[in-house]
Amino acid sequence: MKNKPNRGQKYFPNNWRAVRDLPEEFLPSLSYEELKEWKCHQYVIPDSVFGIIRIEDNNTGKYVEKYYNTKRGAEACITQAMRENKSITMATMDGMYHLSPEPPTDWI
Repeated sequence: MKNKPNRGQKYFPNNWRAVRDLPEEFLPSLSYEELKEWKCHQYVIPDSVFGIIRIEDNNTGKYVEKYYNTKRGAEACITQAMRENKSITMATMDGMYHLSPEPPTDWI
């Protein structure tokens, strides 16, 4: 029996067995530099998604990741997280942003 997500969450099936059973010829070999350039410097967010937000609770060290389809929803999430003294990392197609409730110590 498959685990069903909570109400309101989308279910994305996991196809790891199909990937595991692929012949090696179908998986290209990449150097570290190629992999880094492809995955780290050229991330792609779908057009239907405004941004992805990762929130770190500074008290517990736990992370929550959320995605938003609109700028308004993302702004509301960021405002709420900043009120709760949480650190934020946000990725949009315009760039990567890091927001912290405390100023960096090297500015002083």
